[in-house]
Amino acid sequence: MINIDSLVAGLDIGSAKTTVCLGSVDAQGRVEIHNASMVKTRGMERGVITDLGEVAACIEEVIKKVEAKTQRSEQTNTLWPKKNFKINSVYATISGEHVLGNNTKGMLNLSNRPIEISRKDMRKAIESAKYLSSSIDREILHALAQEYVIDGYKRIKDPLGIYATRLGVNLHILTAELSFITNVVKAINRAGIDVEQIAYSGLATSLATITEQEKQAGVILLELGAGTVNILFFNEGSLQYTRVIPVGGQDITQQISSLLNIDFAQAEELKMQYRSRCGGDFDQASCEDKIIIKKDAANYESITRKELAEIIDKKLDTILAMIKKDIELAGILSRVNCGVVVCGGMSFMDGIIERLEKITKLPVSMGIMRGFVSSSSGMSNIFYATGIGLVMHALNERRNFNQGVFLTNSVFGRIFAKLKNIYEEYF
Repeated sequence: MINIDSLVAGLDIGSAKTTVCLGSVDAQGRVEIHNASMVKTRGMERGVITDLGEVAACIEEVIKKVEAKTQRSEQTNTLWPKKNFKINSVYATISGEHVLGNNTKGMLNLSNRPIEISRKDMRKAIESAKYLSSSIDREILHALAQEYVIDGYKRIKDPLGIYATRLGVNLHILTAELSFITNVVKAINRAGIDVEQIAYSGLATSLATITEQEKQAGVILLELGAGTVNILFFNEGSLQYTRVIPVGGQDITQQISSLLNIDFAQAEELKMQYRSRCGGDFDQASCEDKIIIKKDAANYESITRKELAEIIDKKLDTILAMIKKDIELAGILSRVNCGVVVCGGMSFMDGIIERLEKITKLPVSMGIMRGFVSSSSGMSNIFYATGIGLVMHALNERRNFNQGVFLTNSVFGRIFAKLKNIYEEYF
């Protein structure tokens, strides 16, 4: 049975698709995904809203779909037998080139003599590090502790209860343009839904596709989306590097559309027929296979698979070169011991795994959904990875709040922390 008290909805508004995933914590303490729905995104490009009304309409459409699906399920009938199931609030994602990740440090002098480190001390150390990344036009999405430093000794994951005179913390901070966040919240509100928290889409995806063992050993997550590429590097159990590159599968579609003088929809269909020239099944005979192109109601042309591959390969090489350059400049390749995990729409393009292995000199694998249970069909679809990861993130936030852990990520957590700080200062 669904635990109604822990039920959360994760809304992912991507450049190509908008998804909603619904989940809760089951009796065994596991994340259970009950239902999910997906619609084609309108009014969004590269993580930036270009038409507020269209995005709001997409959100309303996908919310209604998952509500109807949930209402029809046997689990739900026992909880809402006489009224329709409604989603009133969501956790939502944000992405785009404006999302920035950087590493920073904070330091707190505790006392001249060793004292026991409290959660309040940890919070103050984190706040001192966040202060360096604060800006009037940017909002901190996540402040993720990489390690704590106690009296100069590094690699401490949890300093609570340890005696020390100084406490330092190394953070990976993810920020986003406040105007873009405001626009996303406004679009969701226009659809009649409240927003509990905004999270970075790449981080949400990692929760559903990357294991703790991989994060410990060193792994790169490449989320190859329609409008952007998210690059995340994990090592020693924490996020060390984040980058959003404003390119994606839609750039390839646009290149086909422009060179062949066809509309975007037909160019997308041609892209789906792509066969990599580096693939083993691309022999000389298949090279000359003809693909029909409709110019208008009366005119048709044809193009060989080889000619189509040449168009796509050229643009794909440019995108992969940008990824390679970014990873090399970040200096993280030598610290990767678990290879590269890829997901997103572009990851299904023929030959993409082989190409990435060639440019990174690392093993590359497709992302596999993990970390949750579900009795509903289709929940292992990698296109739901971000939405499901967002549900996992939301449930973890709620669990931490109930346990009294300071939340650096949520809007509600920050408000609560400020009130708590005032109380502790004066009382």
